[in-house]
Amino acid sequence: MEPQRQKAYRYLLYQGMLEIRPIAWMPLGFLNPWNWKQITRQVRQAGFTADWLHNLALFSAIDFERFDETRFWNEFRRLRDRHPKSQLMRYEEVFERELADTEHLDSE
Repeated sequence: MEPQRQKAYRYLLYQGMLEIRPIAWMPLGFLNPWNWKQITRQVRQAGFTADWLHNLALFSAIDFERFDETRFWNEFRRLRDRHPKSQLMRYEEVFERELADTEHLDSE
């Protein structure tokens, strides 16, 4: 895989981790039943993201040896289709934008 694509995938992984991190600072709102729905949504969103990106972290660590891009994006689309109200929609755009930016910088 080209270095530009590797960089874009690593950036995608970074963005996913940024989304998951705030769970650590979540207030103890679960004690208040009025907050349960919002907190449950946030935790599930983080779980969806982690579930999708965990293998990407492994492949990134081994320089994408045997990484199957088609399978990765098919898994993304299945997850996105199962959870259409999630933040997952933006990840494909994040990847494509980072790839275009990386390729543009490399061509200069």
